[in-house]
Amino acid sequence: QKALNALESFVLLSKSATSPRAAVDLVTKATSAPNTFVFAELLQTPNIRALKDSERYAPYYTLLEIFSWGTWADYNGKDPLPPCPPVSDLKQTG
Repeated sequence: QKALNALESFVLLSKSATSPRAAVDLVTKATSAPNTFVFAELLQTPNIRALKDSERYAPYYTLLEIFSWGTWADYNGKDPLPPCPPVSDLKQTG
């Protein structure tokens, strides 16, 4: 429950992230937030999903997918991806 509460503010903010740049900023903030470990609900929001159709911003969608279901090895095996936020080093699970 605590993990979902941490994500809730990012899900609400995604409704106003109507530009790709705003959605990317939100992905960066969510993956950097120290108490956010669950990301699947954010992946399902329309403005975040739209990133996967953009050549320029699709890597941020992929990064969020890795944070949702992947491992550190998945991140290291994909090119090119945005830099992993520093706090995310503490979130490594594999």
